[in-house]
Amino acid sequence: MSYGLRGGRVVRKPSGYITITTDYGLKDPYVGILKGVIKSIAPSAHIIDLVHEVEPFDIAGASYIIASSYKEFPEGTIHLVIVDPGVGSSRRPIAIVTRRYYFVGPDNGVLIPAAERDGIEMVINLDNPEYHRKPVAHTFHGRDIFAPAAAYIASGVSPEKLGTPVKPEELVRPPIEFICVKSRRSVRTKIIHIDRFGNAVTSCTHEEFETGAEINIGARVMIRARHGESYKAIYKESFSLVRPGEMVVYRGSLGYIEIGIYMGSLSRSTGLKRGDEILIEVIE
Repeated sequence: MSYGLRGGRVVRKPSGYITITTDYGLKDPYVGILKGVIKSIAPSAHIIDLVHEVEPFDIAGASYIIASSYKEFPEGTIHLVIVDPGVGSSRRPIAIVTRRYYFVGPDNGVLIPAAERDGIEMVINLDNPEYHRKPVAHTFHGRDIFAPAAAYIASGVSPEKLGTPVKPEELVRPPIEFICVKSRRSVRTKIIHIDRFGNAVTSCTHEEFETGAEINIGARVMIRARHGESYKAIYKESFSLVRPGEMVVYRGSLGYIEIGIYMGSLSRSTGLKRGDEILIEVIE
């Protein structure tokens, strides 16, 4: 990764990679159109489809996906995220420059968990019409504003040219909270995602979970839910290290602590869902 100086500030060079995350699905031409627009502006850009089956309008789900995935790509990657139920309203289209990456999408909170984890350096309101596709449709800012912005950044255009600065504290907050509050023998957290196997992803990273609390691999724990339900589990490196049907707390592959039932569905068995607050407490 090469860097330069602009006005005394370090500026990273875009890698040429653009990831795309949307709720468009693949039955309609929208994803292909985004790629066509990007390639028209930045022919050498490398486009990576991350997820296009985000549930429609699911800002929280998309924010988890990008927060858990962004760091797996080369520094300088542009992460384009279009889950935008407010398209055509007064919500701002934005680009966020962080320590190592770029994020482009709507100002509805979807970019914030990832951007804050990497360290926000600059936010731009994408309000310079010179860098919009013409005419701009009220219902397809993905094609007309977001995809062009990602492509221009990939081709070397400075993000400052794409619009006007925005203070990070003015951005819309995300619809999910990344909570990880620890005491000596317990951790309070939230479920931020249920995967297709019914496993619950919490908002605690491995490091957060294991630092400052006496929760070690092999510990027996009690999971206490908000409505008084409680479930016994064991903390292991992987769900496959327990017996089928046993509940396990484990280190998820995307960096967060997860809870599952080996060869079963935690969400179906317990009714736990995204947004539920839980307490994981050592019992022996």
